Parts: sequence; structure tokens; C-alpha cells
Amino acid sequence: MEASVAALLLPSCFFALYFVLEAADWGLCLAAPLVSRNREENQAILSLLRPFLDGNELWFFMGFFMLSISLPDIRGTGMHAWYMTMLALVAGGALLRMAAVFLTKTFSSMVMMKGLSVFALVALFLTGLLGTAVLIDDGSVFTMSGIFCAAWTVLACFQIGSLYGAVKVVNPLGERFRAAFLVSSCLSVLAYIIFAVTLRITLGDAWDAGGYFWMSLIATALLFAAAFILTRSRHPEAGLAAAYASAFFAIAIYFSAYVLVIPKIHFVDLAALKAGMDAVPGAMFLVAAAVWSLSVFVWRLFRKKVVYQWQDHI
Repeated sequence: MEASVAALLLPSCFFALYFVLEAADWGLCLAAPLVSRNREENQAILSLLRPFLDGNELWFFMGFFMLSISLPDIRGTGMHAWYMTMLALVAGGALLRMAAVFLTKTFSSMVMMKGLSVFALVALFLTGLLGTAVLIDDGSVFTMSGIFCAAWTVLACFQIGSLYGAVKVVNPLGERFRAAFLVSSCLSVLAYIIFAVTLRITLGDAWDAGGYFWMSLIATALLFAAAFILTRSRHPEAGLAAAYASAFFAIAIYFSAYVLVIPKIHFVDLAALKAGMDAVPGAMFLVAAAVWSLSVFVWRLFRKKVVYQWQDHI
């Protein structure tokens, strides 16, 4: 069991890294139709997706690859088809955002922005739903915990994206992003609490997290409260830092269940995992990818505000 737990630790970390690093991009696409009023504001939002080549999807693909080859009882089943769909949605989202960066004028129409938002909504909802199904003994997709995980995944990305927009775009668009974060906060907290508690009840003794679960839950709540208070006090930069920290603890709770529960309900093929990992690029490639994606993340945090002209007022 200990070897199986250790084997699942790395793919769980890869998934967590992807969601933390890519949440702002997904969230910007979700929030755009609600906060933007014209093409100029849409173009300002799309400019925040740069650079499109951030390497974040690599971590999702690596985590997916490691999980799929180590769980042979899922391959060849209906669940595997669902997971391939989720993989296609993640890749499709990356391609759409890349196209939006290169074809900003085309994608800045209200119709295209709504299309990006709907795609992000569907992709994130299914990702949360299917990501929870692997933890359920019978592989059920539509469970209470799965539905609220899906809702929280959408809302968490919406909030990170809204806060990032509030920090990196000048007013009035930046102020609308800030308001979007504040308005959606209660719903996001409610969805996460219901998800965490129902997952804890559903998994029962199989999820032997001990005090880790409650400590992480309290840390998530306190940091999120700090993000709300700081943003409400017009300190969105500090609020964004607190929101990222809160998301880290929230995701840590979720993926601790992956590490502890999956080996109890699925056979973990360590030999297949080792053989598969021998075929992937070496450690130096992964280190270079990590440096690149984290460098892009830091650049995004410290980039200058996007200044735009509101042509409707000229």
C-alpha cells in the first residue's frame, strides 16, 4: 500500500500544479461576458492570456498519463472514454486560448467571447465531475460530491480569473472584475464546503486523512476570508495572493484523497507505471518545463496593467 500511495503522489501533484497555474486563464474566459461591455474591453481581457505557450497543460497531460497507465482496471471501460473526453477538453481549451491570442480582433466579438465562456464552463464542470468519479468505489459520475466539486471547480477558476483581471486591468473593467469576485464569493464558499463534507462522508474510513483534512479546511476558509476582506478593502493584489494560497490548500485536500483512497479501490500497477515513465523524457526536461511554466506564472503576476481605450466614450 505504501508503494502505491507514493506512486500516486507525483501525478496528484501534477494535477494540482496545472489547476493552480491555469485557473486564471480559465477564469478570465468564464468572467469575460459578464464584465466586458465592448470589443476594446474584450481585447484587453484576451491580452491577459499571453503568453499562450506557458507549459501548464504539460502537467495535466503528465498526471493523466501516469494515472491512466497505473490503473489498468479503468482502461477499456466507459470511464476511460469519459477521461479521454476530459483530456480533449483540456487540450481544446489550450488551442482556443492560443487562437484567441493570435486572432484577438476576431475573438473579441461578443459572440466569440460567449463561446469561449461556454466552452470553459463545460470543460471545467466535466473535469470536476469526472475527477471525483475515480474516487468512488463503483465509478459513479453523478454523485453529490461530484456535482459540487464540478460547481466549485467552475467558481474557483471564475474567482481567480476575476481577481487577476481586477489586478491587471485598469478601470472601469478592473472594477467590474473586482465586483465579480466579491459577488460570487459566498456561492463559491458554499459549493466548496458542501463538496468537502460530502466527499468526506462518502469516502468514510477509506479516506484516512486524520487531522490533515480539518486543518487544511480551516486554512482554506481563513485564507479565503482574507482574500475577500482584502479585495473588499480595495487591495486586490494582496487578495489575489491570499486567494491562490486558499486554492492551494483546497486542492491539497482534494488530491490527498487521490493518494490515500485510490489504492484501496483500484489496483495500482507499479510495474506498468515504471515502464511507462522510462519512456517519457528525462528529469532535465521536466525541470526545464517546471522552470518555464513557473517563470511565466511569476511574469504574469508582475506584469504591468493593461491600459485600453474605451471607444464608446470617444
